[in-house]
Amino acid sequence: MVVVLALCAAAFFGASSVLMHTQARAAPAEHNLRPSLLLHLIQQPAWLAGIGAQIAGFALLATALATGSLALVQAIIPVGLLLALPLAARVSGKSLRRADWLGAAATIVGLAVALVVADPATGKDTPTGAGWAVLFVITLGLMVTLLVVGQRLDGAPRAVALAVAAGLILGLNGVVTKATATHFKHGIGEGFSSWETYAVAVTGIGGLLLMQSAFQAGEIEWSLPTLTVINPVLSIVVGLTLLDETIAAHGPAIVLVVVSLGVMVWGLIALTRSPALVAIHEQPTTR
Repeated sequence: MVVVLALCAAAFFGASSVLMHTQARAAPAEHNLRPSLLLHLIQQPAWLAGIGAQIAGFALLATALATGSLALVQAIIPVGLLLALPLAARVSGKSLRRADWLGAAATIVGLAVALVVADPATGKDTPTGAGWAVLFVITLGLMVTLLVVGQRLDGAPRAVALAVAAGLILGLNGVVTKATATHFKHGIGEGFSSWETYAVAVTGIGGLLLMQSAFQAGEIEWSLPTLTVINPVLSIVVGLTLLDETIAAHGPAIVLVVVSLGVMVWGLIALTRSPALVAIHEQPTTR
């Protein structure tokens, strides 16, 4: 059931990325990294549809994280690109190439083999106090550094810097969401009395602003693959180190898991560079 929920969440996130990018890319440059960007975007019907898909995906993600492994759930989320690609092809009017199908196959096979061999198991629901401190200091420190560096860049380098920052904050949001979902399992009162519940909103809005700014800063073939890979990588690292999640693979099987994840990442990057997905930033938008 956890895998099914994660796959459904991934589908909504994939659709959301296409709908939201078409609007964010066309937003005035002076709104970049400012709350006014979100104020501008909420006036666009297509972007609001993307937000609706994002909310539905988040609800499914939280449900999956309440009982499943953080590493498992977050590793599945990037396959939402498998839905984003045909949707982008419809929006852009581009045909899918053989390379697109190859990337899709690599993503599916790589993920399937990695999950079967690794068989990640759940650990703790939340990090320790020291674990939270380390996670927030490192994540926020890297984010601030990337924002400072990104301010001095233009085009693709700026889009990548902002996408890495967004991926880190959204990865942190996944960890906080898992903790929040656990609190709500024990009652609404405990849920609303936990600091993680409010941290979900802060990191979610911050990640959303950074994501839209990354989409706006440059072409999607730079921002989307970066964002797609960074988020689950951080979640997997946190799951294995701070939540004591375990994998069944040992010895040579570890090599197979690493290779499989590499194949999956290659497939994801190939998908994000598809002309059908790249072309959506050129489509006319509703204003």
